[in-house]
Amino acid sequence: MTGLLVVLTLLLKGDGSSAPAPEVISSTRHSAAAAHVPPFITSPGSSDILLGVMAVVLVAAVLAIGVFFFWLHSLPERLVHKSTKMHFDIVAVLALLSLFTHMHVFWVAALLLALVQVPDFSMSYFSRILNRITISLERIADSQTTKGNPSISENIRSRSHDEHK
Repeated sequence: MTGLLVVLTLLLKGDGSSAPAPEVISSTRHSAAAAHVPPFITSPGSSDILLGVMAVVLVAAVLAIGVFFFWLHSLPERLVHKSTKMHFDIVAVLALLSLFTHMHVFWVAALLLALVQVPDFSMSYFSRILNRITISLERIADSQTTKGNPSISENIRSRSHDEHK
């Protein structure tokens, strides 16, 4: 950043350029002029360094605000990144809707949805529950069949193993 300011200052002063120097007007002061002039007021014919510095500051500020805006806009997606795919997709769609429609209610909904833990309603979740129920029923059947007929327990085990494959 400092190097950019030095190069900009050299270009504005005219040092090192092949263009002819502008004609310098004699710096005679008016009798009513103040004796001390602030450094940002330039004499006639010289370049305005403050204008160049403020142009660089303005461009940097616009870029920084843009980066901050997009960083803040992606906050709900970053919060839900390690969640389930369905949860992430819903939050991402809401965030994109708010970006393209400029309706902030979608972004607020995405942020609230990212902060809430959504239960997993996928088939793998239900199959895990059914698998645990099956294992529990096998244990109950094993405890009941040790007193009675052991062939019932083997029949239940063979069916559950066939369903898992």
